[in-house]
Amino acid sequence: MNYDERDRKFKQGLGMCRKGRMADAAIVFRELVAAGSEEPLHLSYYGLTTATVHGRRREGLRYCQRAMQFDPSDPDVVSNLARLYELNGQKQKAVETLRRGLRQTPGHPRLLGYINRLSPRRKPPLSMVDRDNPINKQLAILAAKMTGRYKKRKVPTGQQLKVRRA
Repeated sequence: MNYDERDRKFKQGLGMCRKGRMADAAIVFRELVAAGSEEPLHLSYYGLTTATVHGRRREGLRYCQRAMQFDPSDPDVVSNLARLYELNGQKQKAVETLRRGLRQTPGHPRLLGYINRLSPRRKPPLSMVDRDNPINKQLAILAAKMTGRYKKRKVPTGQQLKVRRA
């Protein structure tokens, strides 16, 4: 398959994705990858459709990670990998991936919208004081507790602080 044929097929698959015809798009992207395409976008969309249509999340994640290694500056590649991390319940990795993408393409609207949806930041309680000020932090925690939004972060086992008593 020559470059023009691959490009035509990719555009066809992308159009199917945008119309919500993911199963049809999966077939097109599988053909591209089976033909030996190593284009990051082809790998990324193949990974996305493999995970979402066929339920093979690990395989899809591997293809998206490979695409990210080839082209970490492409917003589609970044977005697809983040979507798969989110699909696999790895929200923090999704956010980290989006932040990495935003370092490559600062201010990209789709990446910004996606990261804001995954981890929205509320305004600090006292706007005249810096967000990192301890007073702002404690007021935010208190407000979160009062509204039921507060989730205490769990420290992974083995990393807990050991307190020595004198």
